[in-house]
Amino acid sequence: MGYGSWVVAACPGSCFGDGLRGRRPATVCNRACEMIGPYRRKSLVWLAMVIGGFVLAAVVHGELDLHAAVVLLGLCFACELIDSGLGMGYGTILTPTLLFIGYEPQDIVPTVLLSELLSGFSAAYFHNEIKNADLSLRGRDLVPAVILAGGSFAGVSAGVVVAINLPKDLLAMLIGCVILMSGFFVVLLSRKVLEYRKWKMFLLSVVASFNKAVSGGGYGPLVTSGQILSGVQGKASVGITSFAEAFTCLFGVTLFLMHGEHINPELLIPMCAGALSSVPFSVFAINKAKEDHLKIVIGIMTMAMGGLTIYKAMS
Repeated sequence: MGYGSWVVAACPGSCFGDGLRGRRPATVCNRACEMIGPYRRKSLVWLAMVIGGFVLAAVVHGELDLHAAVVLLGLCFACELIDSGLGMGYGTILTPTLLFIGYEPQDIVPTVLLSELLSGFSAAYFHNEIKNADLSLRGRDLVPAVILAGGSFAGVSAGVVVAINLPKDLLAMLIGCVILMSGFFVVLLSRKVLEYRKWKMFLLSVVASFNKAVSGGGYGPLVTSGQILSGVQGKASVGITSFAEAFTCLFGVTLFLMHGEHINPELLIPMCAGALSSVPFSVFAINKAKEDHLKIVIGIMTMAMGGLTIYKAMS
């Protein structure tokens, strides 16, 4: 048995999600295996806490429709599975789906933002734990995340002003085109190493958060694909997006509450339970993905989100 075969046998597949199967030194493989064990234990504790919190909240509220709650929980689980795994899709998919089911927009938007705020910080924590991204105090990915979070305030503020004065359909059409082209270039340049620039990240944050303020979605597709085009690796870009979008949602929820909007507990309780319970699974799946393949998937998903945005604007 050769060296590479021995390493694969010693660590059967779990440490080789980045395309280096059979090429890593045994010490690196052992460290990766040691990391997976604690991650699984933390994930089980997390799931127990989420389920316990859901049951407690449902009992305290007392008026939760069980059938509607289960449907919402499953829907949010699926949407967050995509969002935490690819850095996009939660608000973009969930908002029109809830509108179609029959929920009111004034109930949907602040509740989606609050659930995404909680799931975003949770996803960032798990991405950091499994080393998809390094968001520790001296981590390499903390500065890009802070730049994105900082730019969000400017983008959201400008977006609120512009949204009042310009036709939303026109804005949505332009935003959809930008997202579509971003995804196209991610696929086109998936095998190229791009140079990282801080100013690109700040500009990206302003544009993406502006996008979210005027359309209620589209932050993730633009930020995740834009980071890759700015030189950030695919796995790190997903973790950074989760962290930065949580701050954007925090700012959005604060503005809603300041304007007297309310949070509907019948939506919030199952949405949070579904979104939070999916986070460990999606983050773990991303850790196993090959970097080049992940970039292509992110690019294709971004183009799909751009196409969906354009379709919604035209319909």
